[in-house]
Amino acid sequence: MRVEFEGQFAAKGLALGRARVIYSASFDIEEEPLSHAGIPNEVKRFDEALKVARAELNALTIKVSGALAKDMAEIIEAHAMILDDPEFTDAVVQLIRRETLRAPVALRRQRDLLAAAFEAIEDPYLRARRDDLDHVVARVFAALQRGGAEPERKLNAIDEILVCETIAPADLAALVDQGLKGLVATASSPYSHTAILARSFGIPMLCGARTALNFVHDGDWVLLDSEHGISLINPDAIDLSRFRTHQRDAEKEERRRAKQKVQDARTRDGHALQLYVNAEDTETIAKARRNGAAGVGLFRTEFLFLRQRELPNEDEQFKVYRDAVIAMAGKPVTFRTLDLGADKAFGGPLEVAREENPALGLRGIRLSLQRRHLFTEQVRAILRTSGFGPIRILLPMVSAIEEVREARALIEEAMAQLRHQRVPLADQVPLGVMIEVPAAALISNELARHAEFFAIGSNDLAQYVLAADRNNAQVSEAYDPMHPAFVRLLYLVADSARQAKRPLSICGEIAGDPRYTALLLALGITDFPCT
Repeated sequence: MRVEFEGQFAAKGLALGRARVIYSASFDIEEEPLSHAGIPNEVKRFDEALKVARAELNALTIKVSGALAKDMAEIIEAHAMILDDPEFTDAVVQLIRRETLRAPVALRRQRDLLAAAFEAIEDPYLRARRDDLDHVVARVFAALQRGGAEPERKLNAIDEILVCETIAPADLAALVDQGLKGLVATASSPYSHTAILARSFGIPMLCGARTALNFVHDGDWVLLDSEHGISLINPDAIDLSRFRTHQRDAEKEERRRAKQKVQDARTRDGHALQLYVNAEDTETIAKARRNGAAGVGLFRTEFLFLRQRELPNEDEQFKVYRDAVIAMAGKPVTFRTLDLGADKAFGGPLEVAREENPALGLRGIRLSLQRRHLFTEQVRAILRTSGFGPIRILLPMVSAIEEVREARALIEEAMAQLRHQRVPLADQVPLGVMIEVPAAALISNELARHAEFFAIGSNDLAQYVLAADRNNAQVSEAYDPMHPAFVRLLYLVADSARQAKRPLSICGEIAGDPRYTALLLALGITDFPCT
């Protein structure tokens, strides 16, 4: 029977495929208590399920290859940490032993307890770990259902539409690599990391489709039209005819765009736009340069620190940064200094302690200025690349003028040391400020006297000013880039940059969303990311 349901647009596209329903966090489990004699075997059963879940994560690490493996390593590691966390695993074992509960019942009870704790946390970054918990629990529960054995059905997403509550970015990456056609999520948000990844892959995604799991079953034909926010189960002949027409039109448009380089970006009334690439690897940069990118708008240096267990030294950083400059072949590269905090760096080589509210804690430029040796070493590595091509330095999470002054003093000191060592350097390296904190936006006119350029981080600025976590489906409607308060901040920053004659760029989801392009152009923002 043909069924139509709605959701929120998350990643543009049309897709037709068989449904694959997975990762439901709701279990149907046997409630009958154990006998005391059965406790050891039930504990063993749970331990075996944990081993299978760990093995699946290890296999996932192998399947996700290339630059994507580096990007996803942090997320996979976070899931592995939950599997090894005594507060999770030991608590389940204690429930089995103390209350003679079967493993699935104990697992569900501990999941509910931890989930309630996550929901009570005000900090959006920590609260978002609830999704990680659900993904891990779903893996363990599935292993319990299989009796600890490997899944009978091999992971094979060719020509399938994934229908789920939510899915971790790492798992989505592996499925896309196997030919996944689209994604329908009953939860999640258009601004979630999963949605961002889906857009980068060009995989259609619908989120907030709350009723989808009530109607869709494994193997059903699903027609996904994410741009219009609808999905059809068992589409009829008319639906399929429309799909084929739209598919042909989309393929024709894709071929036309493939021939058109980004240097042709221009408004109808003749105003040229500058399109930059945001990246963390040379492959992406080289490809963007071939397509006509104006430069690297944001090189995310923190990925180098997250990809290895030891802190990269100055020479290791220099080689990566130098390759990025060479790959851009004479066009400017903007290096953002470390943008890390306790939510990302905990347990890594930086050894940042846990915080109750890491989104408002020791992160970005605050962390760099507290650990000056780290900042100085990174700045030296960046400055050394200025002999290979034009570069700029961008400071993240700035909220005060003093931070810019202090950072500039350290940069100038490093530059003087390098010149004394006869290292070839550019005469000047522009220093910029990331406007992603409301405080920075409100004093942008003063910051313009201490920085050579601005870059608006729209994702963080919007969620800070609106107090709405972009990864939280429950407040996705509150995360509105057209909210008057957010637009006024954008205008304030743009006006400050215009009056001080400072270059201004923007990154984040609204920068790549055509729905907001007219607004940004009206504000005088013409520098956009092309990825």
